[in-house]
Formats: sequence, structure tokens, C-alpha cells
Amino acid sequence: MNRNGRRTVRKGKARGLDLNDPKQAQELLENLPVATLVAGINNSLDILQKRGISVSDWDQKKRELYRLKVFGTKVYYLAAELDKIEK
Repeated sequence: MNRNGRRTVRKGKARGLDLNDPKQAQELLENLPVATLVAGINNSLDILQKRGISVSDWDQKKRELYRLKVFGTKVYYLAAELDKIEK
């Protein structure tokens, strides 16, 4: 494959792009903008929350990851401390 072909594959515009191939999928993700990656993580968090699965802080189990936000070039996480009724 020549340089132009490799460039096309990296940008995800190649017809032969196979997202079932872990290497190609990883390369595609590595080239995405930070805001796009954060949006994908937030979508995954929404799906987990709809299924009743929470993502907890490792050290403070009462804190639950709520959302990620991008401000400028930095990524911040929003977490809430929830009072859950244990059964």
C-alpha cells in the first residue's frame, strides 16, 4: 500500500475499512477528536444507566460517574454522591 492509501485508511475513508478488525477500529479511534471520544463515552454511560448499571468511584463507592465534559483542551468528569437505599 502506498502512502496515499495508508493516509486514506487512517482517516477512515477507505472502502476496505473493516471496523470488525480490532487494529483498524483502534486506529480509527486514535485519530478521533477528543470531543468525539468523550461523546462516545457519554453515550455508553447513558446506555449503562438505562440498564441500571452505575459506574462507581474506586475509592469512594457512594460516588457515581455521571458525565464527562470538555472545556477547552481538558476533560472533566462529573460525579454525584448518591444516597442509595441498600436492601
